[in-house]
Amino acid sequence: MTDANPYQTPQSNLQEPQSVQYNTNPDWDIGGIFKEAWQLTSGFKATMWGAILIYIGIMIAVSLPFELIGKDSVVMIVIGQIIISLVTYPLSAAFSMLGIKRSVGAATNAFMVFDYYSKLLKIFFLYVVMTLLIMIGLVLLVIPGIYLIVAYSLALPLMLEKNMGIWEALETSRKTISRQWFAVFGLYLVMLVLFLLAMLPLGIGLIWMLPFAFIAMGVLYRSLFGVGANV
Repeated sequence: MTDANPYQTPQSNLQEPQSVQYNTNPDWDIGGIFKEAWQLTSGFKATMWGAILIYIGIMIAVSLPFELIGKDSVVMIVIGQIIISLVTYPLSAAFSMLGIKRSVGAATNAFMVFDYYSKLLKIFFLYVVMTLLIMIGLVLLVIPGIYLIVAYSLALPLMLEKNMGIWEALETSRKTISRQWFAVFGLYLVMLVLFLLAMLPLGIGLIWMLPFAFIAMGVLYRSLFGVGANV
């Protein structure tokens, strides 16, 4: 199977900067996104799983000391959670960006999980604001929270890829997804079912499912917002 991406610009013999941008696709559908994501999964699994293993290793290394010395202290638990979040949030944010890069044929490697520490505080506070708003929504009859979980789902890559502010990214994600909320919700629901199925045979299916899911999110992001040439 070829890894060729129909959205990738032709390579020039001259190493000139490319100015091509990847435009939105208002006619996207779940089947089309899944088909493209599955095609792009081939050749990407090692990169994605390398990034996941790096994340797991760092998560264990950072959290273990707090498990050993602070599990009986509320203060240490809170401090530990903040430190763990500061260390790991930029790593997990990179997963979305890897999927977006793959969706446009850009180069990827596992060590790109370290690329977003320069925006550590913005990532951390976006997570905090988004979580608080979703929790408030869940308290208010649950339905507003479910709406926000879906509507805010692409705020983080918007902030990173388009260099938006925290509130700008949240509102851009919410307003854009709200116009197609049920379609996006349907895509996430099908992905959840696929995750559950992938976990049945001892989780073996996750070898394919996790890379596929991040690419599918990348294709969805590209379809809704477009992607700059320098992603």
